[in-house]
Amino acid sequence: MQRWFNIRKSISVIDYINKKRVKNHMILSIDAEKAFEKIQHPFLIKTLQS
Repeated sequence: MQRWFNIRKSISVIDYINKKRVKNHMILSIDAEKAFEKIQHPFLIKTLQS
């Protein structure tokens, strides 16, 4: 059930962005459960800010 909710939520976000006039958005999906074990936090924050 959770998987379906995540897919529906993603589709809703994409639909919302597509309806905006300004098309300067980005969608980023991170598997946070595993990502934070391997990536140093300062590096991740600096990369996202860029």
